[in-house]
Amino acid sequence: MPSEESGGTLNMWHSFDHGPIHFTSISSETDYPSAPSNTFTVWTDNGNFGDQLSWVEADLKKADANRASVPWLFVGMHRPIYSVLNSENDVPNEQAAYIQAAFEALFLKYKVDVVLTGHKHYYERHFPIAKNKAVKDGVSKDSKVYDNPQAPVHILTGGAGQSEGMSKPPTVTASWNAVSDYKHFGYSTLEANRTTLVWKYILSADQTVQDEFVMYKTGAVQGE
Repeated sequence: MPSEESGGTLNMWHSFDHGPIHFTSISSETDYPSAPSNTFTVWTDNGNFGDQLSWVEADLKKADANRASVPWLFVGMHRPIYSVLNSENDVPNEQAAYIQAAFEALFLKYKVDVVLTGHKHYYERHFPIAKNKAVKDGVSKDSKVYDNPQAPVHILTGGAGQSEGMSKPPTVTASWNAVSDYKHFGYSTLEANRTTLVWKYILSADQTVQDEFVMYKTGAVQGE
């Protein structure tokens, strides 16, 4: 992982450019207020790797200033801020609330385009979201086109498969959830150029495209 090249720490957080996308990878497990304790290895220190929040802000600020060269900005982390199961009345709860408190303001400030997460072993694709509210400017009626979205798009893509099977699904939904699949293992693909992103969720069993949507970025960058 390019921690050294991007000023990150021990591969816990790092960033890189790939084509028209800047990817910022952060730790949702350590080094922010109320980060989770490591319950699986209680004899090992969890965290204290460095000042992650300062690094994240500096990295996102630099990437946002470089939109003319690399127009898209993605953040990846393990745990989601927005998942239907870890929310109540559309508001993140439990650990998701701490992650939101630590990072969401930075995502909004620097106009992050997409936030990719896992942790839950299924798939959810959300509308653009800011502060617990769906921001549907530019979203088509069928939710398959996001035209210059004005807030980050959160995608939980954790259904690729593992020994425990699918996670327990929620029994309700949230107003910011656009598409979900709680029954099938699958994986996601991304195609991108400077103005268009095409995202697909593909079922592992038969390669059926279960979800597909397109994001457009034209003219000014998101949020301006």
